Amino acid sequence: MSAQPGTVIAGYRVVSLLGSGGMGDVYVVENPQLHRKEAMKVISVAGASNSDFQQRFANEARTAASLDHPSIITVHSYGVADQEGSDQAAGLPWFTMSYLDGPDMASTRLTPAETVEAVAQVASALDYAHARTVVHRDIKPANIVITRDNDGGLARAVILDFGIAKLADSPHLTAMNSVVGTMAYTAPEIISGQPASAKSDQYALACTTYQVLTGHAPFEADTATALMMAHVQKPPPPLGQARPDLASLGPVLARAMSKDPTARFKDCREFAAELRRAFTQTAAGTATSIAPTPQRPHTPTPTPMPGPVPGPPPSNPGSGPSNPGFAPVPGMTPYPGANNQPGYTSNPQQPGFGPSGPGIPPSGPWNIGPGGMPPQPPKKNRRPLFIALAVVAVAIIAVAGTSPLWWPSSNDGADQTIATETLEVSFGVACSIRDSELYCWGGNDDGQLGDGTTTDRATPAKVNGLTDVTAVAVGGFLDTEDRIKATTCAIASGEAYCWGAAGSGQVGNGSDSQETQTTPLKVSNLTNVTAIATSYAATCAVSDGDLYCWGYGTTGQIGNGGTTERVLSPTKVSGISDVKSVSMGSGTVCAIGGESDLYCWGSNQDGQLGDGSTSQRNSPVKVNLLKDVDDVSVGMSRDSDKRLHIETCAIADGKVYCWGNGLGTDSTDRSAPAEVTGLTDPKQISADVDTACVVEEAGDVYCWGNNTKGQVGNGTTTSVDKPTKVSSLRDIDVVKTGGSTTCASTDANEVYCWGTNSSKQVSSSGDSTGSTTPVKINF
Repeated sequence: MSAQPGTVIAGYRVVSLLGSGGMGDVYVVENPQLHRKEAMKVISVAGASNSDFQQRFANEARTAASLDHPSIITVHSYGVADQEGSDQAAGLPWFTMSYLDGPDMASTRLTPAETVEAVAQVASALDYAHARTVVHRDIKPANIVITRDNDGGLARAVILDFGIAKLADSPHLTAMNSVVGTMAYTAPEIISGQPASAKSDQYALACTTYQVLTGHAPFEADTATALMMAHVQKPPPPLGQARPDLASLGPVLARAMSKDPTARFKDCREFAAELRRAFTQTAAGTATSIAPTPQRPHTPTPTPMPGPVPGPPPSNPGSGPSNPGFAPVPGMTPYPGANNQPGYTSNPQQPGFGPSGPGIPPSGPWNIGPGGMPPQPPKKNRRPLFIALAVVAVAIIAVAGTSPLWWPSSNDGADQTIATETLEVSFGVACSIRDSELYCWGGNDDGQLGDGTTTDRATPAKVNGLTDVTAVAVGGFLDTEDRIKATTCAIASGEAYCWGAAGSGQVGNGSDSQETQTTPLKVSNLTNVTAIATSYAATCAVSDGDLYCWGYGTTGQIGNGGTTERVLSPTKVSGISDVKSVSMGSGTVCAIGGESDLYCWGSNQDGQLGDGSTSQRNSPVKVNLLKDVDDVSVGMSRDSDKRLHIETCAIADGKVYCWGNGLGTDSTDRSAPAEVTGLTDPKQISADVDTACVVEEAGDVYCWGNNTKGQVGNGTTTSVDKPTKVSSLRDIDVVKTGGSTTCASTDANEVYCWGTNSSKQVSSSGDSTGSTTPVKINF
């Protein structure tokens, strides 16, 4: 149990808990003599109270304290907490060090130039330590803290836990011959049983560099054993596959990750110097000392469009059939036979949604943009993985995180990224990424399938011209004749592409032309794109950690503080940084940024922004009630009077919260997050049309809410107010619900869909009634 603020440990007053790891807790404490803040680590792993371990701890602490380098954390004092201190710390070793005001490399985003500079500083520190026969043994992004100067530039990269990783090898803590170090960065010679060395630190630094530049570790696997074998047997992956713009750095990283330690650079400084030399050969390295970021584009003066809907333009005659099951713009005369779903409550129409805004469908196939974070840093897991390797056989030792994490981190250990944008279903379109290629099927009136035609497809078809696809998003609206106007966007080779309906510039072509785009169009001025969403004739994408939005903006969804009708080029959203994921729904945008905080903006008639009000916000507003947010999803629906309602759901601190329009049978609107009970260990969420679905870590899917089309997947069309398990599914990675259709993909890359089949997105045969249970999609 962690010590509470105000507790005294060894004479230091605890200010707050900074972090917890496998070897103990780290606190911000106040030095009683110097009246300054310091960081204190209390070693609480089993065996730490052993006298032999405590003597070894004292030796290692003295070694760490003897290191004097600007990029090595300074150890100030150490000892063993006496019985008069905190009950939780009594008899346990502790040491204090400088408190650094900055994130670690695992939880912040660096430009390539900043990465090269940080690696140079770390390399200098490592060589300094190696010259004094001190090996770190656990170099990884979470063990390197970044500080910045007053102008926001990189100031220092500082290594944590020097000498402490060696303590994890104590016979009182681990089995003999166990491998100490986070497996994603562990050198093959260590896995084979050889001792850690300066060359193994260099290997770990190269793996760290690769991860910071690409967003994922060089070697990834489903099991610890497979990951270990990848380090031993597989060649280092070419950096150019993940970052073509940095391909010249690839050979440098490959040499530093050589299987043979003697083939690596003579020291870490040489590795860093070669990395810098290679970087100067890139466009970023030639142009500026830091990697260039897209400039804020000029926003043209909006041009009024003809017709009753001056937002996204009305369809040209003949562009597609009318879609039954969708409603016109609020305030217009409803068409006969509109599908009025029960269970919705009335709500006054939000300004900006009506004749002046794009139409939104009620209960047919329509959905949000993506609600997930891929490729992103891995999910939070503060228990790094360690492997013990015997000489003859591999034995996986269950050691709870012997390498300590003490600085707040968003990705530690060997967990794999949960790619929540690899699957999408919205507006009658379904898309799935398979082997880094994109396949789409369903409705295609505006070329949203990206195959160069406007012909619907009942089976998945590959979207040509895209390679290394990592994310996909689909969104749209209804024109004045109730026809779907859908747009699809994807990330391929780190760049953004969009196609389909383009009348408000949402495809990023810099034009408000009504002509549709039937093949992928590259969005200019965006690099290193890691997340993307599109909805309501607008698109947002994360580029180098910053968020850019463009398209229809009267609802404030562009996030630039204004309500310009058409923003035709990507515009940076201020007030949010280090963005990990973004979700959009009918004029509302939510994004996860900073220290896993949630920010929302745009329309807010149902309180869907979570700030306690129902006022439209034209700039990001932090959702203060949520911390440690992993995923967010914005969905939309209509009541029986065709009035628009929006709901937001998120996973925060291991729990599910929803707010805005009441889901399913719950008609209560909430302007602040409310917890959804009945779920354990959720990892991904999707919400739309008053339906929500969650994937839990065990791979099970739970859905609840509106079920009039069978989208909950329980074999009925009766709505449910509590999370209900989709019993026929196992080993699910991602679930998406949109427009009364739900789809899920397994870890074996199988895709299942259920719910409405209005555009054959569930089954190539049968009518639009679809299925109330999952149907496997044949690729």
